[in-house]
Amino acid sequence: MNVEWILLPAVGALIGWFTNFIAVRMLFRPRRPVRLFGRFVLQGVLPSRQDELARVVGETVERDLLPVDELVNSLNLAGYQHQVIDAVAGHVGRRVDEILPALLPSNIRRGISAYARQVVTREAALVADEMITKIKEQVRRDIKLAEFVRQKMSHFDTEQLERVVVKVAATELRAIELLGAVLGLMIGLIQAAILSLW
Repeated sequence: MNVEWILLPAVGALIGWFTNFIAVRMLFRPRRPVRLFGRFVLQGVLPSRQDELARVVGETVERDLLPVDELVNSLNLAGYQHQVIDAVAGHVGRRVDEILPALLPSNIRRGISAYARQVVTREAALVADEMITKIKEQVRRDIKLAEFVRQKMSHFDTEQLERVVVKVAATELRAIELLGAVLGLMIGLIQAAILSLW
């Protein structure tokens, strides 16, 4: 067996793996721009495009993952309505009981306090639906999810971002490196075959 059948595939596999290894690392590094020959600037993809990535992710989250309308509609404000009304009615009842003169008989005081609770409960229930609608409209106007995500991501440390991406996609990144080795091996075998034909 000729040496080229071992050497060319081995060198091809090594070159393919190494170039893909470097390419994967260059997604994140160098973190700060490095000038080469005074003309070229070398910086990792994620650090150099972090602001743009943050903007696109923010827009995608707001538009596709967590649309504000769906988010607001998922808030079960009506579920809290009874708790709020009960709390307010209980508070009003206690305050009325405290304000009433101590000379009044206790059964009259309790009756007035209970009546105040009933009135507050009934009136608050009438207002609650309108308030829930207004609150939802206000939340829709106030929530700027895309801007919030953009700010968080643009201030995210690139080293931390690298750790997150590597943690999530470690298997795929290794597969890219190995694919480079496999392609390099195949190219080496093709070269060896061409040389053996000569």
